[in-house]
Amino acid sequence: MDSMGWIQDSWHGVTHVGSSTWIAWAAWAAIALAVVTLVFTNSQITRNRRAAAEQTRPHVGVFMEPHSADWHVIELVVRNFGQTAAYDIQFSFDNPPTVAEYESATDGYADVVELRLPRELPVLAPGQEWRLVWDSALDRAEIGSGIESRFTGTVSYYDRPDQPRGWRFWQRERSPLRTDVVLDWDALPPVQRIELMTTHDLAKREKEKLELLRGLLTYFHYASKETGPRFSAARSNGSTPRFGRPKTAGAPANSTNPPM
Repeated sequence: MDSMGWIQDSWHGVTHVGSSTWIAWAAWAAIALAVVTLVFTNSQITRNRRAAAEQTRPHVGVFMEPHSADWHVIELVVRNFGQTAAYDIQFSFDNPPTVAEYESATDGYADVVELRLPRELPVLAPGQEWRLVWDSALDRAEIGSGIESRFTGTVSYYDRPDQPRGWRFWQRERSPLRTDVVLDWDALPPVQRIELMTTHDLAKREKEKLELLRGLLTYFHYASKETGPRFSAARSNGSTPRFGRPKTAGAPANSTNPPM
């Protein structure tokens, strides 16, 4: 009975409140709703601003790519995939990339040295890239475990150039942007390469073989003529054999080349 009486008293108090109380409650409800709306709107604006900044900021990546002319030659590529320029690009590796000094190799052994990378790239425009010939996959496969194959690190850069703040004290300092880098030679396609030849390629190769065979036959044909009876007669007379066609009356002094 006590609980029922308390509920009835509470309901009576709610239904018989004055208009000023209802107005106060409505005002507080409106304020609470406005605060919730303001917080939600601010979070949406912040999220949209971050998404826009993420889409328009520079994105610099470092990766490995085969050379366009020689498939086994691997290049180190630094490219800006973003929509704005990247400034002051710097590299930092836990274990720096290495390469073998084939020029100074002795007895088939080459010293493994650190790959020479620039200390800094001043700027990369959107879509611009910087390339460096790294190494040959064939030569690196011959070295085997004598040289590292995986290198990890980061590339850091900025979304605007470094300028003195001066009187613009309200301008925030630029913060570096970073991208993780993983360079793995084992992730590349195998160095064994299957060469597929079309019918045109096969015909071209056979034609080259026939041209080489024709040249050899022509050489031996004229060589056999030069070492024929005149060569034997000259040796029997003790004179030095002279090669070339015999001169005829009215013929020029210089010998002519045999027709092909």
